[in-house]
Amino acid sequence: MRKLLRTLLAMLLVLSIMPLTAAFAQTIGTREAQPIPEGDWKTPYPTVVNITTVKGAGADLVFEDGDSHTNNPWTRAWLDQLGIEVTHEWVDDGNTQYDTKLNMTIATGNLPDVFKVNYVQFRQLMQADLLLDLTDYYNENLSQRIRDYEKTDPDTIKQSTVNGRIYGIPEYYYGIIDQPKDLWIRKDWYEDAGSPELKTIEDFENLAKLFMEKYGGYGLAIENKLENLFMTGPMFGVYLGNPANANAQYFWYKDDTGRIKAGIAHPEFKKALTYWAKWYEEGIISPDFANFDVNKMTQDLVNGKAGMQPHYQWQGWHVGPNLVGAQGSDNAYMIPFPFPTEDGSQVLGQIGFPNNRVIVVAKTCTNPAAVMKLLSFTDHIMFDPTTKLTEEEFKGYTDGQREHAPGSVEIIDPMADMIQFEHVLHALKTGETQDLFTAGMQKKYGDSISWIQDKNPGGLGAYLQQGFDGCAYYNSKFLIDNDFLKRTDVWGPPPEEFDKTVNTIDVLLNGVMEIIMGVQPVEYYDTVLANWYAQGGQIMEDAINAQYGGQ
Repeated sequence: MRKLLRTLLAMLLVLSIMPLTAAFAQTIGTREAQPIPEGDWKTPYPTVVNITTVKGAGADLVFEDGDSHTNNPWTRAWLDQLGIEVTHEWVDDGNTQYDTKLNMTIATGNLPDVFKVNYVQFRQLMQADLLLDLTDYYNENLSQRIRDYEKTDPDTIKQSTVNGRIYGIPEYYYGIIDQPKDLWIRKDWYEDAGSPELKTIEDFENLAKLFMEKYGGYGLAIENKLENLFMTGPMFGVYLGNPANANAQYFWYKDDTGRIKAGIAHPEFKKALTYWAKWYEEGIISPDFANFDVNKMTQDLVNGKAGMQPHYQWQGWHVGPNLVGAQGSDNAYMIPFPFPTEDGSQVLGQIGFPNNRVIVVAKTCTNPAAVMKLLSFTDHIMFDPTTKLTEEEFKGYTDGQREHAPGSVEIIDPMADMIQFEHVLHALKTGETQDLFTAGMQKKYGDSISWIQDKNPGGLGAYLQQGFDGCAYYNSKFLIDNDFLKRTDVWGPPPEEFDKTVNTIDVLLNGVMEIIMGVQPVEYYDTVLANWYAQGGQIMEDAINAQYGGQ
């Protein structure tokens, strides 16, 4: 009976994706195995081969002149220049159901040739023995540029390597320069206050109170899921994850005994709680923050009810244009500052495991070397400084966010944003634009110029991220160049045992909120933490130390 139910389920899943498959399956290339052409990865197949894939595609991709996710400058270039036809079995246009659709596809056992998976799916596919060993293809058919990414990050590929053999290639990420957070402060208010030094927590508190006295409202804009408040952890020497994330991402690092613990279990977290409760009592944190979602927090910044916010390096897009518009002043925007510390010592930037997905190839793929060619081509177009494109080609590959059109064969240079920042800032300082060789560089430069010259609010995000000495990337690069960093001791995905725990973050956040709001004293956190351990924290900590403790 169970076997019959499984068979029926598989049939239903096949039927559920058949319309999508039929819509895209117009194969002209052969599915038979073809000899790998002699020469480097650019050498095309003499007989067109077909590679199948699936794709999660963001809704912000824009296509023109009848193009689509399955027929665009990328797919045509793969065919014309590499002799590879790519067939999409399905596309998730909104990029919201990709994992669900992929799980359905995995359940049928009818896998596409190449696709991206999260680490849970990777583990499941390995257990089912459905993935191809890519080691030889990686070493012999992938571009040297991509293989050199191991020089930047030698550890991430280890998470998809089993017994010394590579079964998945990381999609990588734009760089650790994206990770450190900043304290964002209203520029006009700060300058009106005399641009005071911000080295210590006392400096911060004094400025917050000055803003409150002069402009009303409160000091620090945060929301009730505490994501932004947790960003202030480095001020107190504690490093915390993102409680607002759907997977309750904790930040794991060793304590004085060498045991890896979540930041919330380090003793410095109590110091943070003490300050947060003090800020709430003094009105630096809004008395009504428990009712603030992200929209309310942002609205208060735009309306001038608060002048400070802990946030990511993209805060200029998040608040900037609306703030300038609402306040009616070109000087009414927020600028990033390094977090102050208790004694004015150097703050550290928090660096977590950055890779989210792995590029895998099904065992049933008949031309895996073709997948290596596709990956190499994507990297060559997007990140290789030696690539020469006409303006028409450049726009075709990149306009309307089409740099993400390659989907499952998109791979990212893990130094991309650092290199971009260096080139953009140099161009802004000198006016020399000939070395802006990627789409990102050209766009960030153009946007920054539109703010500098025309005060176009649409360019403010790029300008604040990388347009001047003291911008967000400038602050992050200073931390990276001087190794003022706190790196996680868990450079990889959560262990399988994490699947046995649920809602541990709720236990924590409820207690933290009570302490901040003065309902419970700071000492109550000992009880909160004990409950967290009892309801899943101990399982997670033990699993983390078993998997990563010896590294």
